[in-house]
Amino acid sequence: MKRLISLAFVGLILASVGVLAYKVVRGNAEKEAAAERIKTLPDFRFETAQIQEYTPTSIPAEKPLVIIHFLPDCHFCQGEAKEIAAHAEFFQTAHILMVSAAEMKQIRDFGTYYGVANLPALTLARDSAHTFGQIFGTVSVPTTFVYSAEVNGKRKLLKQFNGETSAEALRKVIERAEG
Repeated sequence: MKRLISLAFVGLILASVGVLAYKVVRGNAEKEAAAERIKTLPDFRFETAQIQEYTPTSIPAEKPLVIIHFLPDCHFCQGEAKEIAAHAEFFQTAHILMVSAAEMKQIRDFGTYYGVANLPALTLARDSAHTFGQIFGTVSVPTTFVYSAEVNGKRKLLKQFNGETSAEALRKVIERAEG
């Protein structure tokens, strides 16, 4: 009886280790696939604060693109929005897309309160289908991606920032993109 219990226990441990190893390998493969996918701007569909569809073709081809994944109640996201509003002149030659899965009213209120809603080169958008994480490989907020202007129909990822990013850091990447 003790031998049977010992064998069952060993079997349970081996099964647990196998499942864990599978999840680790699968997770690494998914991260690698996402890293490869975001090297150039992937396809996406979001909804603007004006309730219009927003896709990669909505973005001016000649401008670098900054995509910021945020949540309105994230204080790091709020800090990044304040930075962008305070240094709007840094972003006149780029386009900024701020994307959140929050309700549209929260997104609009965020944009108004932090002064980014009326910036001409900034679009607030909602990820109503909750696909940002699948597309870009992260659900962390804030996460910021800086892409080049279009060259031969593609935008290349220049830099990914995880966490609150200063306007100065974004400006430096955008200036390098402009050459």
